[in-house]
Parts: sequence; structure tokens; C-alpha cells
Amino acid sequence: MAGDVPLDHPEFDAIAKWYDFDYERRVRQDLPFWRDCAAEGGGPVLELGAGTGRVTVVLAKDGHDVTAVDLSPGMLESARRRFERAGELPGKVRLVRGDMTSPPVRGRFGTVIAPFRSFNHLYSVDRQLAALRSMRRRLAPDGIGAIALWSPNLAELGQDAGRVQVSYDRTHPSRGTRVVQRFKLQYDYAAQMAYVDYWWDEYRGKRRLQRDHAPMRARWFGRFEFEHLLSRAGLRPLRLYGDFRGGPWREGSEDLIFVFARD
Repeated sequence: MAGDVPLDHPEFDAIAKWYDFDYERRVRQDLPFWRDCAAEGGGPVLELGAGTGRVTVVLAKDGHDVTAVDLSPGMLESARRRFERAGELPGKVRLVRGDMTSPPVRGRFGTVIAPFRSFNHLYSVDRQLAALRSMRRRLAPDGIGAIALWSPNLAELGQDAGRVQVSYDRTHPSRGTRVVQRFKLQYDYAAQMAYVDYWWDEYRGKRRLQRDHAPMRARWFGRFEFEHLLSRAGLRPLRLYGDFRGGPWREGSEDLIFVFARD
């Protein structure tokens, strides 16, 4: 399992620094979906790959008790700051550092989720199955689980491979500086792996203040491949979606979303 992420994987900490700036405003379409999952499965909620608490805080505001697990100290520190700003919430939140293949938690949960493509960072079948089996162990008998996966368009994949591109150039709301994010993609089709380098350059006027770099990897899945993994883990698919509005999964869908239960 040498190709998988160790618990001291530093790239996630580099991304944590910019994560909310990158995604807070432009990735919100999934939040009603996770709220509906928690309402259906009930609490408590176990969230794997919780990151900076973007989804966690919404569920806690709805009154759910949430155990949020992430392997990155940087992500969890950002989450702690988020909850300090949020103040007292109707639901209780517990932040836990751990690997989703063996989360250091006990008990059963009405809802177990892995939002925003966190599962794509498990690269070997052994670790994928370990994570799914951990989800099954923690899932209440009548509870539900949900996973959102990246679903690339294979016909278009690789068109811009190897070329550095600008994903945004905008002003930081609190510092007033200019931030430019660049990225470069590479693909290994045989391994179903994408490799992406991210760079963040922060400027004041023409002077560059700092540059951060994070080399990331992601493993993509086919629909039937993932259904097979669920079956091997003792889980039964309930619904399959291609977007967070409940649309069908089809060619061109960027998301592969499974809702499942214990078999």
C-alpha cells in the first residue's frame, strides 16, 4: 500500500491554508444534499474527510451531533477556527484526527458521509475496502451512508494535460491582496489516477509576497467498479446520482454520488 497517503501527508496541510478561500463561496450546491442525507438517516452523523468543517457546520446548525474526522492537522485547525467563529450551535461537534480507513471513533451513527471527493484520495483497493467496511461498522442498522466521488469525462480527459492553467485571479477579502491559483494536470489512464500540482501566488501590487505549492493525486472510479466495492464491503446501493440536485448519473456527469445502507 505504498501508493497511499500516510497520516503525515503534508500536501493537505498546504491546501488547508487556501481551502476556504478556494471553495467557500463557489462550492455550495452540495450542502442541501448533505442536509437531506442527515435528515433521512438521523443522528448522530459521522463525517469522514471533513476538511475545514464546511459541511459539518451546516449539519450542526440543523441540530445534528457531528463527529468530523480528517487526517490533516491543518484542515482540523481551520475547522476549529470556524467553530470558534460560529459560537454555540444546536448540534455538538467533535473534531477527530484520523484516517477514514480506520477512524478512531466508537458507537453507531444514523448517517455516515464522505463528502466532496475525499474518497478519491484512497488509491488502493485494500484501503478503499477498509474505509467502506469502517463505514459499515459505524452505520446504524437502519441508517444511511453517502459518498460523493469525482467522475471525470474520459472523452475530454487529458486535453489540457501538462499545461499550466490559471483557475482564478481575485482579491483576498480580508487581506486585500491579489491571489492567483494555477494548476497543472497529468493522467495515468491504466492506474485511473490524476496528478495535479497547485500553486498559490499572493501579491501586493506587483510584489509577490509568497508562493505555496501542493502536489495532489486522485483516483477515479467507474460506476460498476464502485458498486462492486460496496457489495464486497457489505453495503447495498440505494440511490445513484450524477449531481447534487438528484439528477441521474450519465455521460458527462462530474459527480458520482452513492447513497447506501447495510446489506
